[in-house]
Amino acid sequence: MADKHKIIMDVDTGSDDAVALILAMLDDTFDLLGVTSVGGNLEVKLTTENTLRMVEFCEKQDRVGVYRGADLPLVSTLLPTTAQSQLPLPRREGVSVPEGLHHAAHIPTPKFTIKEQDDCAVVWLIHTLRAAGDGEITLVAVGPLTNIALAVRADPRIVPKVKELVIMGGAEQYAGSNSMCAEFNAWVDPEALEIVLQAGFKTTLVPLDATFSAYITPSDAERIRAVGTPQADMLADLILKYGTASMLKGIDPEGETHIPIHDALALCSVRYPQVLKRKAACCHVDISGGHAYGQTILDRRRGESAPEPNCEFAFGADRELFLSWIVDVLTKAKGE
Repeated sequence: MADKHKIIMDVDTGSDDAVALILAMLDDTFDLLGVTSVGGNLEVKLTTENTLRMVEFCEKQDRVGVYRGADLPLVSTLLPTTAQSQLPLPRREGVSVPEGLHHAAHIPTPKFTIKEQDDCAVVWLIHTLRAAGDGEITLVAVGPLTNIALAVRADPRIVPKVKELVIMGGAEQYAGSNSMCAEFNAWVDPEALEIVLQAGFKTTLVPLDATFSAYITPSDAERIRAVGTPQADMLADLILKYGTASMLKGIDPEGETHIPIHDALALCSVRYPQVLKRKAACCHVDISGGHAYGQTILDRRRGESAPEPNCEFAFGADRELFLSWIVDVLTKAKGE
């Protein structure tokens, strides 16, 4: 087998993060070096606990460390004009359903044979990346970018160590559930995303434009369940539960629900870059604090006035390749 992809995942574990984490641990082409948690879907205490549950569920507690990161965004809860300031971020209404993992039918009662590591996420990220060779590690960030922004501001020397930074976040044609024009991860910590986009990483942005086109249907979820393992049951449950709770679902002409599993698509693009339909772009984030706070904005200028791209922006995705990858990972893991 070719060299494995060395990856670090930065997560705010709710349902779709959990799907991505399971696949990261089961796909034998990945070497998951560790997982950092961040506040977003839930307060960081719960995103860390949910991450620990997933690592234990996949029986990787002896190999995969979990490092607790930032609980609150850099700025937004300090501004009286932003929606985030109205309640402390971890307890505001309208965020992902906190019981999503705890009520999944196939997760056993946690034994908590794994505990979070002593180092905080930012310290561990800096130490781990500084010790790596140039272009050795891929960061897959599927929550607010607070941890990554803090790390790169504290030590910019980590930038050349990163082969690619894959971010699930942003949108051009869509909005998330909490803003009229911003995707959730970008909306929670717009300043962090803007810092990261300007930091010089080789960045791939996997926005709602891509994740909506790589949806899973309930019949797809049953195809996943048919693999016949506890992990396959868990993924099917999480997908269906996420589809029930998510405001970001659609329905096709045949009446099937379209369930975008956002974070897993970002991970899939590390294994199969061709899963994304992408273009080089210059992207920035609105940090003004107004109605567009957190919106990702693509610079449309051309010719001599065109800016240098700072990312590859995915405008679509290959749904069949994405689904096949999920089924293939589970099937192969079943035979090990």
